[in-house]
Amino acid sequence: MTRRQLLVVPGAAPLLGQVVSSPEPQNLTFPLDTIQGTVIPPDLFFVRDHFREPEISLSTWRLKIEGRVTRPLDLSLADLIEAPSQQFEAVLECAGNPAGGTAAGNAMWEGVPLAHLLDQAGAAKDAASVLFEGADAGRLLQNSPQSPYCRLVPAEKCLRPESLVAVNLNGRFLPHRNGFPARALFPGWYGMDSVKWLQRIVVLGPSEPAPALQSSGMNKLYNRMIKGPGGELTVTRLTEVLVKSMIVWPADNTRLPSAQHLIHGFAWTGMGLVRRVNFSADGGRTWLPAQLESRPKPFSWVRWKYLWAAPPGDHVLMSRAADDAGREQPFKRDPSRKDGYELNFCAPVRCSVR
Repeated sequence: MTRRQLLVVPGAAPLLGQVVSSPEPQNLTFPLDTIQGTVIPPDLFFVRDHFREPEISLSTWRLKIEGRVTRPLDLSLADLIEAPSQQFEAVLECAGNPAGGTAAGNAMWEGVPLAHLLDQAGAAKDAASVLFEGADAGRLLQNSPQSPYCRLVPAEKCLRPESLVAVNLNGRFLPHRNGFPARALFPGWYGMDSVKWLQRIVVLGPSEPAPALQSSGMNKLYNRMIKGPGGELTVTRLTEVLVKSMIVWPADNTRLPSAQHLIHGFAWTGMGLVRRVNFSADGGRTWLPAQLESRPKPFSWVRWKYLWAAPPGDHVLMSRAADDAGREQPFKRDPSRKDGYELNFCAPVRCSVR
């Protein structure tokens, strides 16, 4: 694709030069109560950065695929645009998103299947994992060296049909703060593995180390830590998104008139389908079925609603989702958890009706 051809692609013209980065890491979330349908507009999509946003120039940016491959690749954005692509709707959620928090978003993503790129590079048949490296860099821990943000993902997940190198969000190029020009995307898994500003993919064999991961301290993050009865600590890697729902209207601590109110929210899960959402107006003592507004789809969230005849008084509203694997959103946080991730328990929404 020539520079002239790229200019006619919607949204591309401002990106042809160097993109100026934000001076500090961004931590942005936006209210979801005004969202119509299920897709989040790009300007309202949440942002979580580990380091400051990198400066990117299309004249020099490349995506390199190397390691245990027979044909190392050096790809431009034009190469990715012209490659076979796939498009689907999927949720991305931060692993530390609070119960009831808005660090989650559902969007239409488009990009090149990772399986296709790894095949083009001639990835080794015994590949065990793949290292993804972003253009953003910094010092993660006080005593760690300055390193690019990177994540190690099992080869099995990389070869699944939904795993992408994404270049589009809702039909336009990725916004810079969401990873332009390309990012990894692993639907059904928490967002930390969907590396933004992707610049390097390294295929690794069985037991082959990823030194940058250990030296940076990245291997110490995004782990589930469970304390056993005897005080022993079990540490496992976070992967699949847990089943979750949230109320987006009304907001917490809202005052409402005594009338009928349409309560609504979103529900999602990892590798399955949402099967039901229940609603409670008494802090979880009793539950009633909410209505799903559309047929659940893999990897995307579903809107739900409940018509509540609100009597006078103080109320605690909650929602609770279950998926087709029989997993149900927990009522409370597991007290054995000693980490700050996978906060999918039912979030209370307090409201006063007068």
